[in-house]
Amino acid sequence: MTWRERAELRIGISGMPGVGKTTLVLKIAELARSRVKVCGFVTVEVREGGTRIGFDVVDLANGRHMALARVGRGEPSVGKYVVNLEACNVISEALRRECDLKIIDEIGAMEFKCKNFGEDLQTALHMSPRVIATVHRNYIDIAKKLGLEIIWLTRENWGLVFRQLLIQLGLTQ
Repeated sequence: MTWRERAELRIGISGMPGVGKTTLVLKIAELARSRVKVCGFVTVEVREGGTRIGFDVVDLANGRHMALARVGRGEPSVGKYVVNLEACNVISEALRRECDLKIIDEIGAMEFKCKNFGEDLQTALHMSPRVIATVHRNYIDIAKKLGLEIIWLTRENWGLVFRQLLIQLGLTQ
């Protein structure tokens, strides 16, 4: 039996910026915690005076928090953001941790600046029975090749997608 046959759930959530991809996976993780072991990571916006200045990565298992990227000049960069390669350790550890539900936020350009991200991602998908990942719209083809079923999230379908994922995870009464 291959890992794809063993998998209970492999979902990739994609959509335009600001539709609530990270919010969706955070709410699912919060609800799932009372029933299953949740791990993985999320990237959260960092704002200063109402302006986004970067992103932090947060390990969902232990709360470890580190700057992933900040506006500035330097390498490696993604758009106007400089990626902090030290944060790759937080991402790597979160991906290698065993649990019942793995949250990956996100599969995108900043994460792929991490030397071992692709390999750690494949390992995470192999080890975890249930995975919900957010996927940058430019990385949908990669996510599909990794075996993720892609759902396109919009503001209009957010509630429906949320409810469907809760049902698929067995988190509804």
